Amino acid sequence: MVDFYDELAYETNPFPETHPGNLATLGRLFGIPTASPQQCRVLELGSATGGNLIPMAWHLPHSEFVGVELSGAQVAIGQRIVEQLPLQNIRLDVGDILEIDPAALGQFDYIIAHGVYSWVPAVVREKILAVARECLTPHGLAYISYNLLPGWRMRGSLRDLLLHATREVTGAAAKYRAAIAALERLQQALVGAEADSQRYVQKEITYLLGSHPSYLLHEYLAGENNAFLFSEFLADAQRHELQYVCETDLHTLFDTTLSGAAQAALGDIEDPLQHEQWMDFVRMRAFRKSVLCRADVTLERAVDVDVFTEFFYSADLRLKGKANLSNTKPVAFLTPDNTELTVTHPLSKAALLYLQEVHPYTPDFNELYAHAAERVRDAGGKQFANARSELVSEWFSLYSYRAVYGHLHPCLIKPEWSERPEVSALARLQAAEGWQSVASIRHQALSLDDFSSRLLQVLDGTHTVPELTQLLCEEVTGGALPIPGGKQAQTGGKGLEKEIAANVKHLLSVFARHGLLV
Repeated sequence: MVDFYDELAYETNPFPETHPGNLATLGRLFGIPTASPQQCRVLELGSATGGNLIPMAWHLPHSEFVGVELSGAQVAIGQRIVEQLPLQNIRLDVGDILEIDPAALGQFDYIIAHGVYSWVPAVVREKILAVARECLTPHGLAYISYNLLPGWRMRGSLRDLLLHATREVTGAAAKYRAAIAALERLQQALVGAEADSQRYVQKEITYLLGSHPSYLLHEYLAGENNAFLFSEFLADAQRHELQYVCETDLHTLFDTTLSGAAQAALGDIEDPLQHEQWMDFVRMRAFRKSVLCRADVTLERAVDVDVFTEFFYSADLRLKGKANLSNTKPVAFLTPDNTELTVTHPLSKAALLYLQEVHPYTPDFNELYAHAAERVRDAGGKQFANARSELVSEWFSLYSYRAVYGHLHPCLIKPEWSERPEVSALARLQAAEGWQSVASIRHQALSLDDFSSRLLQVLDGTHTVPELTQLLCEEVTGGALPIPGGKQAQTGGKGLEKEIAANVKHLLSVFARHGLLV
């Protein structure tokens, strides 16, 4: 399996749910005095090339980060980036999880195992839990993601197909081609299929055909791929003196996200963890991202709303249509991947508009409420402006769906750029290394095409916007760089320059909103 990983490095993007800032706020909601993300120790098991851990180290210079990864080839990639930046607060080690000495590693406030637990043998899973228990600080949190029954059984049918289709093929590239051919054949065979299970498989095929090759190979063709009932995972964690806190997808804890019939059917299950297990059965859930703490920690199972309103907030959403700030007509906001979220209360709409304007700046709740109330009054919705409790309620719902993010510390960066714009050394280096995405200040993956990648590489603070436009014009004209959409074939001269200038200004706006500019 090591050779397979060495042959095709796993694409490691930043995962915002694993960020210590996100984990810290979740812990606070359940009464755990978690460590500040600004000054903490973080361990990642299965850190691959460091795509998740390195951006954390860059943005949190007073915290310490340790990654352990089995593949020496992947660690070498990450170490090269760490050395070039250079970063003094991160260490990426080649190591086998089974050989980890907890005493030598020390204590950590946050431990991450993303995309590892289901893909290793039972003995390694046991060691992951043992390391979590022995290495967590008294109020530390461990994040572990894993494939889940019963929902994984449908995805497992695609794994069966791909294992069969690639059984006689060797080499990562050849396996990938054979897997894609098999998926395309099945996709064609399912045209017009009406069964729910077939439609589910069609959706999964579409996702796989558009995903990075490493995801398909390492997820579906790995030597180990195990799925568990939530109750089984809990039992294993409890044997290691760990207890369950919550999911990073917080909304899944609440049965109000189920139908009325489902709520009624599960209403007499008093044990909250048994209740969650039954909700997995109802939802046919296939994946969990669970947060654990030590068993001796006292948890508050009821979310503390007063703690929630002490956070600072961010949201990267775009309004679709009209705001309707004077009434409760539903309004759609779009996430970066164009998922629609429905918002009804005028204060919530106005608060999201404010965050849209100032992102990545993070106001506290009082500032957010004040701006929203003023905007609602100005729009003729005076009767809604004082409904603070209703804003809190809908705001928490948005937070539970990770449409809104809460933070323990403010970000004061505003979406603007200087006469000679400059991006962070991290973003320039990620682009220069040919990465398909860069990490935003909010630890989200910002996808790149050739044009945006090239622009990042020349945003070193020495060029004005007109100079950047001229530089890229010359590269496009010389055939070294494509314009998004390939429009340079139809334009030339002033038309080409105007198109490139518009692209540069648009991308500068995007980079500013994602906190890449310095």
